[in-house]
Amino acid sequence: LKGYSVAKTGFGEVSGPLLRAIGKPLEFVGYIFNNYIGLIRTNRENAELRNRLAKFQMENQRIPELEHENKRLKSILNLMEQRPKTMIAARVVGEDIKNWFKCIILDKGKSSGIAIKMPVITPRGLVGQVVETDRWVAKVMVVNDTNSSVDVYVEGRNTRGILEGTGQTLLKLKYIRKNDEIEIGDKLITSGKDGIYPKGLATGIVTTVNRSKPGIFSEIEVMPFNNFNILEEVLVLRK
Repeated sequence: LKGYSVAKTGFGEVSGPLLRAIGKPLEFVGYIFNNYIGLIRTNRENAELRNRLAKFQMENQRIPELEHENKRLKSILNLMEQRPKTMIAARVVGEDIKNWFKCIILDKGKSSGIAIKMPVITPRGLVGQVVETDRWVAKVMVVNDTNSSVDVYVEGRNTRGILEGTGQTLLKLKYIRKNDEIEIGDKLITSGKDGIYPKGLATGIVTTVNRSKPGIFSEIEVMPFNNFNILEEVLVLRK
């Protein structure tokens, strides 16, 4: 028994440090494993948070967009309610640029009662006229096309001229004599005398008046009230 005790004691003295030495790597492996799992969990949580943040930012950006759309639709509705049987609401679904015409494409056509030469407007003012239709869609030549001309008055004055498209943002107001009443900031409205557009539609605002040009007519530039590159909804006027 004494020898066994000595042997047992000796074994304990030898095996203790050995077991401790073996245990430490096992504890270290466990530590690494736990931290690895924790890191994966943290990465997943971070990814979820990033996704939620991105979704929130996208939704937050859409709020002003929806507000603008709501205002546009309300203004279209208010205009239609004034004369419901004379207007057809349509959405701009495309743009067609050719050598002769610059057109926007509407999502309604003959099946909705749209025909060639019908005027097209928004609550801001004149857009143009229908130049082509099929059953489901219509093409509208906008007033800044080089083939467009509109007979207009200067609002509040006895001055009348022809508003022509230039293919650019600004329009040209032609046949205004140098002694005619017109100034920068004057608003132009349709006269109704060209057989296309009814009287009283807003078209644009005078931005430049140059009376120093040779000849009897002034050189006048006009900014249209509508931005034709960002139109969303329009109204087609029945004749």
